[in-house]
Amino acid sequence: MISRHLTIVLLACGFLWYDGVGVNAETSGNRPAGPVENRPAAQDPPFALENVYKGVSWVGGRWEMPEGALPEARELGIEWLSLTPFGWMENHNAPAVRMNRRGRFWGETDLGLRTTARKARELGFQLMLKPHLWLTRPVNDGWIGMIDFDSEEAWRKWEADYRTFILHYAELAQSEDMAILCIATELSNPVRTRPQFWKSLIEEIRTVYSGRLTYAANWYRDYDVVELWPHLDYIGVNAYFPLTDQSGPSVSEIMAGWKPYIERIGRLAEEHDKPVLFTEVGYKNAPGSTIRPWEWPPRRRRWSEEPEQDNHRTDQDEQVNAYEALFRSVGRLPWFRGMFIWKWYPNATRVTVDRIEFSPQNKEAERVLQRWYSAP
Repeated sequence: MISRHLTIVLLACGFLWYDGVGVNAETSGNRPAGPVENRPAAQDPPFALENVYKGVSWVGGRWEMPEGALPEARELGIEWLSLTPFGWMENHNAPAVRMNRRGRFWGETDLGLRTTARKARELGFQLMLKPHLWLTRPVNDGWIGMIDFDSEEAWRKWEADYRTFILHYAELAQSEDMAILCIATELSNPVRTRPQFWKSLIEEIRTVYSGRLTYAANWYRDYDVVELWPHLDYIGVNAYFPLTDQSGPSVSEIMAGWKPYIERIGRLAEEHDKPVLFTEVGYKNAPGSTIRPWEWPPRRRRWSEEPEQDNHRTDQDEQVNAYEALFRSVGRLPWFRGMFIWKWYPNATRVTVDRIEFSPQNKEAERVLQRWYSAP
């Protein structure tokens, strides 16, 4: 890990800042006194994120959400929510798509989506509806970006099912006044190899939905090769780009890692004259979270007697630095329109500092998000 030194800046408001996290000067002595070299370096105060959608990916919980969940998110400066219903496929070679209107997770059902949307709009939130597909029995390491079929008949079966799936949610988004509809999420191969279907589908969606459209493209061999951007309102990117090649990077090192991607996305935005949304972006509270940001957190065996491994260690500092670098890298780009942090739980009690999670809730990274999302 790169050695870093703690720099403390005393602001006139009586706060101490280290790497963008505000710590009250009177109570900072209650913090764990960990080694100086493991703490992030000081950062300047945040600048205003002007004309940027300040969003999170709202998790559809198993039960109806607590009454305080939405107001608490609003107090942190969050202004946009991405709601995520699911459709189901057996594997990436099985052409059937099953609907999930009355699933076991209340927040993903039609009732849950409508209830969440109405309560959110009452509090001033704007909404994006972002349906996903989920493989229930993956084979051969397949995932949704690899969906492929051996025959035209199978493709047409899948496309008919997907059409039914997305038009249902287009009608729901229209009836609940959702500002953005994401027509698909990381369907890299279907979108790349069957462009005519998607262009026709977009035209049909627009007959039932009057809001703005995007596609949540994968960061790898997807967002920069698809043909759909002229037909949509935003270029959408699930921005899990590899930014460093080592654990424990500084904010400046992570920002340097962003530069080639920003240049590439900027050229794409200029070419199509479209604003860009990070339809997903997030970092785990673990070492190496900027090396392979797309990897899911490891699952720890509950009763394991094995010694703690590196892939189960937490690292709040790296998560803090990753978010600080994210905001500083894209917050002033003229073509950048907003981001949806992956992910945000309506019941935050399940998110703890010793659990590796993408969500910044209940961690130092939440305070970074609050500073940036609340900056005047």
